[in-house]
Amino acid sequence: MVDTNSVSGKKKPIQVEIFPQRVLMPDTAEQLLNVIDKVPGVIRMVIQGPSLPNRVSCGPGAGIPVNHPDRRVINVSGHAFELNIRLGRVQVEIEDRSVKEKLRQVVEEVLPFPFEYREGFFIRRKATLTDYAKYGFKSKTDESINLDDERLLGLIDPKANAKDRICMLEPTEER
Repeated sequence: MVDTNSVSGKKKPIQVEIFPQRVLMPDTAEQLLNVIDKVPGVIRMVIQGPSLPNRVSCGPGAGIPVNHPDRRVINVSGHAFELNIRLGRVQVEIEDRSVKEKLRQVVEEVLPFPFEYREGFFIRRKATLTDYAKYGFKSKTDESINLDDERLLGLIDPKANAKDRICMLEPTEER
């Protein structure tokens, strides 16, 4: 039997989406991201949700700082970063199908309410035109962004400063 997930002996990663029925509070989001990160076989994950702006953008209070209680620093895998969204969905890229069920089990332990868990194509695997428009073609002089780093592919927001929008957590020796 031929593995449809294999091309020339090399397995392609699988992408799954965890879509809770509720927007997660920062404590639950932090707990969920930490348990996902501890599952062996997770390559990368992307979180999405409604933005928590740090300033009022329009109206009579434009420019005034917004002190939203859900906008705070969380700790994922020993790295602290500011959660500037209300977590609404998590897209995870995993090595193969054997990891899929393990991931579902740990998510069920953390989330006390229903969620959708589906396989699909959510994160790009090749550099897009937007990636090149934002960073240009690979340059040997500019080492700040390396489009050969497959973890960055498909994560570029053309309107945002990448240093503010992408948080790369390097793997630790503990895994």
